[in-house]
Amino acid sequence: MNKAKLIITVALILLVGIFAGSLGTRIYLKHQLDRSEIQRFRHHEDKVKRTMEQLTEDLGLDSKQQDEIRKIIVLTDAKVTGIRAFYQPDVSRLYDQSFALIKEKLNDEQKRKLEARHERLSRRSTDSYFRSLRIAQNALPDVAALKDRLGLNKVQEPQVARIIEDRRTQQQQIIGKYENKENPDLAVVRSELAEVQKIITKRLSDVLTEEQMARYRTMQ
Repeated sequence: MNKAKLIITVALILLVGIFAGSLGTRIYLKHQLDRSEIQRFRHHEDKVKRTMEQLTEDLGLDSKQQDEIRKIIVLTDAKVTGIRAFYQPDVSRLYDQSFALIKEKLNDEQKRKLEARHERLSRRSTDSYFRSLRIAQNALPDVAALKDRLGLNKVQEPQVARIIEDRRTQQQQIIGKYENKENPDLAVVRSELAEVQKIITKRLSDVLTEEQMARYRTMQ
């Protein structure tokens, strides 16, 4: 699903909650808060473990296969989490807009209660966002994988290793800078992370051949 379709879909869900009246509003808010509470305790390692247990049982995997397939599962989970995290600033913005629209329909006491709920949801959403960013770090390729997939020569290998490590370090610094701030602007975080990615891609293009860069992009 592309970005426009995703945002439109979420917007429609929010609007249904808004125009369904007070009952719809209560159901919508309760669903979002309960969902955030569940996600707060859901750890990606548990998902990976359950997936591996199921695959091992269904397919009769031996220990070597389990090790190799687990790496694939962890990488896939990290990439999927990264995609979700990329769109979360847009989703959070839509939530804020929906709360503002709902607030217009309420009296002062109801507004006070709604603001308290909005604050709790925003805090949980922000915590979830930064957890997702850290999980997504697992999707960064290691040098061994790049050497194998891209056919790095002896000159390229240490150069690429340094670039990839710089990317990891810089992205972790950005995450660390914002995750403990009160009400950080998630769009700004995303923008800074994207700028790091842009610079890293340029540095890699100076080291790799066009064919190697094409392969690298398929790994992202």
